[in-house]
Amino acid sequence: MREKNIKEVIVRIPKNMLNEIEHAVVHREPEREEFVYISTKRYVTDYKANVIREEMMKGYVEMSQINLKIAKECLHAELEAQHTMERLVSGG
Repeated sequence: MREKNIKEVIVRIPKNMLNEIEHAVVHREPEREEFVYISTKRYVTDYKANVIREEMMKGYVEMSQINLKIAKECLHAELEAQHTMERLVSGG
């Protein structure tokens, strides 16, 4: 975390959450700043993953509508092909 390009910010945290952070810092992380940095980094990573997931869901919904339209437009060709195949297989 020792970067030269650091900006200091003030964050308001509820006391009970701060107590949990202090407890975690005592048992896991060497410094509070490092704990906040790691937590923020994880949040940003999770946020990006959620944005990508939401965009993919939106894309799949849009694509499903396009696929349904294509399927409806080609249904008559599929039915005609099936009818032709059945006629040829049955010898009629």
